[in-house]
Amino acid sequence: MQGLPEVSSPSRRYDGLAVCFHWAVFVLVALACAAIELKGNFDKGTPARALAMGVHEWAGALVLALALPRLLWRLVRGAPAPEPGARWMRLAGEAMHWVLYLFILAQPLLGLLAMNAGGHLLALPSLGIEVPALVAADPALKGTVKALHETLGTAFYLVIGLHAMASLFHHYMLGDNTLRRMWR
Repeated sequence: MQGLPEVSSPSRRYDGLAVCFHWAVFVLVALACAAIELKGNFDKGTPARALAMGVHEWAGALVLALALPRLLWRLVRGAPAPEPGARWMRLAGEAMHWVLYLFILAQPLLGLLAMNAGGHLLALPSLGIEVPALVAADPALKGTVKALHETLGTAFYLVIGLHAMASLFHHYMLGDNTLRRMWR
């Protein structure tokens, strides 16, 4: 990416797989968010609304499928040493990363639970793919889990925004390598 010169030391950047996990999850989360926001523009029962919902569900499922290997990779490989700076900034950055990991695990899992509690399976019949139900149909559980999924979704927007703003603050205001470490 132009404007982001190489970080001087490879040990001060994320490795290639961590970078791929980061940007793949970013694209899938953005796709899930865009699809759910677009869904509201279409009338119930229309193919366009069903397509938007399907994109949302499958993007979420793929986030969940990448979340565990991404988290395991982080636990095994760790992260590069933090940039020099105030201790509170390093602690806030570390906390933010763990909150993001929690969201990328919890959000799609809650969505899948809400679908199952509503009596639906995540499926692509044309490909013969069907994700087994995690819970039996239960309207009360569906309402509770769906409300939690939607509330956390709103919080997720805020956390993602803070994460992006912090990386831009580090890059443009502090001039450090925080943002550069996530580019290959």
